[in-house]
Amino acid sequence: MHLDAVFWGSIISVVIAVVIFIYLGFKVVQLMNQDAERHKNGEQQN
Repeated sequence: MHLDAVFWGSIISVVIAVVIFIYLGFKVVQLMNQDAERHKNGEQQN
């Protein structure tokens, strides 16, 4: 089976999109955890 440049371009584009999506998902979870910590600490101080 001959694999041409269009095939590889599509595969690479999909892989890059998945990597970006996973990275953004981790960043959102990280920010949500930081925000939860701030709220928890803020409530304890009041």
